[in-house]
Amino acid sequence: MKFAVRGSFALFIVLTQPAFSAEVNGTLSSRLDFYPDRTSGTASEGRSAELKIDAFHDFGESRIVGEFIARGDQKDSGRRITEARQAYVRTPLAGFDFFLGNRQEFWGKTESKNVVDVINQSDAAANEGKSAKLGAPSISAERYLDIGDLQLWYISGFREKTFNDSDAHPSSGLPLNSADYARNNAKTADDYAARLSSFAGNWDLAGSVFYGTARNPILTVADDGSALNPYYALQKSIGLEAQYTGDVTLLKWESLHGTQSSLYGNHDFSAAVAGVEYTFYGPFDTIWDIGLIGEIQHDDRPQAAANQFGVAGIRMVFNDIADSNMLFLASTDRKADQSFISFEASRRINNYSSVKLNSQFYNARSSTASFSTLSDDDAVTLTLNMFF
Repeated sequence: MKFAVRGSFALFIVLTQPAFSAEVNGTLSSRLDFYPDRTSGTASEGRSAELKIDAFHDFGESRIVGEFIARGDQKDSGRRITEARQAYVRTPLAGFDFFLGNRQEFWGKTESKNVVDVINQSDAAANEGKSAKLGAPSISAERYLDIGDLQLWYISGFREKTFNDSDAHPSSGLPLNSADYARNNAKTADDYAARLSSFAGNWDLAGSVFYGTARNPILTVADDGSALNPYYALQKSIGLEAQYTGDVTLLKWESLHGTQSSLYGNHDFSAAVAGVEYTFYGPFDTIWDIGLIGEIQHDDRPQAAANQFGVAGIRMVFNDIADSNMLFLASTDRKADQSFISFEASRRINNYSSVKLNSQFYNARSSTASFSTLSDDDAVTLTLNMFF
């Protein structure tokens, strides 16, 4: 981890030197959170600000890239972070593109959940979905082969998942104890991964392997009920991805199969998401695109909120100069014991600003459902972004 921190600082200094004439862009975000159904003793609202700096510079055939964030929150210390989400050098060598430093990479096809996305840790306290990730200090290599694109990963340090404070949202209401690890080296244990992606006709296909620390911890309540104990398991897995792209139809699949350790031994697991998205282009004599989404989730790992979820949603893209769009998703488990609804919408105000609205609502019918601890975590979030 030390090389990643020092390297990130050095990269920031290099990128900001005038002699390099690096391209630098920034975003300043101001966010308001409202919690309409909070319980006594928890936050009624939240206010935060985030500064993000993106920069890159090409020199010869190589490129240096940086993405730095600093986020402050009025009440929730779990959301406060100063992070080099990306800070790496890319250079060609022996037919490969090599990457050294903090890097982000997304794997997956489906909308509601991405079980094969194993490279980066989630910045869960940010509550920003797939876009909130922590940088992975790593050495990786990519090569474009006749049969597809090959990625090789060596990840030298583990990042623990971020969590909100116990009186913030979303939260179980319990503080976290120090994490336990299945691997003796804990945060310094090495992770390895590889992925080969290709296409055949209208199909995009990918297969991946992973050996390392599972990104999501298994959370158990301490014996005295006063805190949560996070346990990071050892995971060995194979991932599969497929997407069929038709004129108006997308068929999506991703699955993860392997073994995962626990306090009581190793266990086989399987997780999969299958989905379809059907898009109406220009309905009702408009320029809009309206996509109907349906997905089924299966996940028998103890980290999952339930073994199966069904998901339905609608995506609207207005195709206007303001880049207006909306996404609505509703999911419920197989027993209809718990459900989750999310809505997000965004729109550019002008060339220098945009606004985004997010909301999430949890429901549980029994105290044994995973979402029962999130019953007071319904939230409506308004974010104003300024670009410079």
